[in-house]
Amino acid sequence: MTITGELVVEKKNETLEEAQKQAGAEAANTGAFSFPVVIFRQGTRTNVSGALPMSWVKSRLEARQASRRGSMRDTRSAWNRPENESHSKAIAKYLVENHKRSYIIPPLTLNIQQKVNLYSVDYPSEFRPGYLVIPATAKLAITDGQHRKSGIAIALDEMPEEEAAEFGSDAIAVMITCETDLDKVHQDFADCSKTKALPASLLAVYDQRNPANRLVIHLERECPLFKGRIDSTSKTLSKKSTFLFLANQLRQLVKELLAGSYALADVDFERRAVELLTKEHQYGDALQKYSEYINHLTQVIPVWNEISKLPPETLEVSQIPVKRAEGWICLTATGLNLIGRIGHTMFSKGEQNWKHYADKLAQIDWRRDAEMWQGSIIQGNKLLTQQGPLKVASEKICRAIGWPKAGETRSW
Repeated sequence: MTITGELVVEKKNETLEEAQKQAGAEAANTGAFSFPVVIFRQGTRTNVSGALPMSWVKSRLEARQASRRGSMRDTRSAWNRPENESHSKAIAKYLVENHKRSYIIPPLTLNIQQKVNLYSVDYPSEFRPGYLVIPATAKLAITDGQHRKSGIAIALDEMPEEEAAEFGSDAIAVMITCETDLDKVHQDFADCSKTKALPASLLAVYDQRNPANRLVIHLERECPLFKGRIDSTSKTLSKKSTFLFLANQLRQLVKELLAGSYALADVDFERRAVELLTKEHQYGDALQKYSEYINHLTQVIPVWNEISKLPPETLEVSQIPVKRAEGWICLTATGLNLIGRIGHTMFSKGEQNWKHYADKLAQIDWRRDAEMWQGSIIQGNKLLTQQGPLKVASEKICRAIGWPKAGETRSW
């Protein structure tokens, strides 16, 4: 729990007995819940950890999951990934079958955004006991562990009344943070998922330790082509989807623009992003340059221009799968990567007249059956995504638009 002085008021006492007495008095007089915690530090933040009854987990913990095939805006307002119901049911089955024997369920990470009192002991230590008092009306939000919470709730509902009462008195370990900044809640969620990777599209939205992921979010906001048209939770985009791209595909575009290769390993990509985007002016320059590039192309590529004018979340977006079915390369992840790679070659060489080449890029025949793509990314009826065909296609594009200039060589 971050001891900010705004939401968490730490009241230090001379003895643990006095802290317990003060916390108990507050709980008794306000209908709150007081429970013992350990106060400790991780990095620059102070947290508290304790245990809550299973019955309390069912009734007082709240999840706000992202909707499936949700937009980036929807996902950014959520706390959790879309729930996998089969995973929750598997946890419930395990608990129902084993609650009378030995079982184990990992801790939950929770967040509270309401003012609370923490009664502690005035010891000269970073590791101290205390009592946290949670108001009766407070809901604890789940940062990590929504499937465990759902599994517990399902198990309690499925058990006979007597068994449910017994299991409800069991407890689960919890670590509680106190954040009002949703970006920090998302970062906690991303950090809690380090042992099991998040889907790439959710990673692009939540994990902002890589500054390039912020570019993904800001490009979606600032580019009419992308705004409200990016699916941030799905692993694949169906042919009938009214979303234009996945968040991970937008992240691949950023990889191309920043590093010149969508296939760059995430570790190397993060290292490159930190090198190039650490300072605010570097980040601001990159965002301005890339958004201006995409927005200019949106104006001059006819099919992009048409889609950018469709109001999001209206029936008009049903035109997107129709356009996709027409076979436009620029509406595919491969086409997006090609456009990003051409942008990288110009921006990395400081080309000031890039709009001239962007206009020529818009004049290319982006239809799937165009001669430009045959033998490179189109072979037979297949659209290839590998690096080799992409490189051949990008070289063809450079020749078609007259880039690089005579005497220059390509570096990718």
